[in-house]
Amino acid sequence: MSGTSQQLAPEPRSRRIDTRFSAAELALVEKVATWRKLPPSAFVRGAALAAAKKAEGYGGGAGAAEPSPAALTEGQLRALDAARVDVKRVGVNLNQLSRLGHRGVLDLESLAPVVDALAELYERMVDALSGKECP
Repeated sequence: MSGTSQQLAPEPRSRRIDTRFSAAELALVEKVATWRKLPPSAFVRGAALAAAKKAEGYGGGAGAAEPSPAALTEGQLRALDAARVDVKRVGVNLNQLSRLGHRGVLDLESLAPVVDALAELYERMVDALSGKECP
C-alpha cells in the first residue's frame, strides 16, 4: 500500500498530575462530568486543555474547528455515546476480519460492508456534532 498515508496512534497518556479538591469542588466536578457522561478525569483533562489552548491562542475564535465538551447538548452526547458503542463493535469485527484476511483465510474485499458501516457511523457522529437530528 505505498502512497497511502497512515494515521499515527495518539501519544499514550503516561504523564500524571495530582490535583486536590475540597469536598464541594470535587462534588461539582463529578456532577458536571456525570451530566457530560464523562469520567471526572476526562472532564478535568478536557477543561484543563481547553483553558491551556485558549491561553496559547488556539481555537475559540472565528472558525474554531472543534467544539469544547461543554458545548455539546444532552442529545448530542447521547447520539455520540451510542455511535461510540457501535463504532467499537464494528471496529472489533473489522480487526478480526482483517486478521483473517492477512492470513489468507478471507478475501479482504469482503470487508467493504464493514467499512461502509463505519462510514455510516462516522456520518452519525458528524451529524450529532453539527446539531442535525439523530435517529
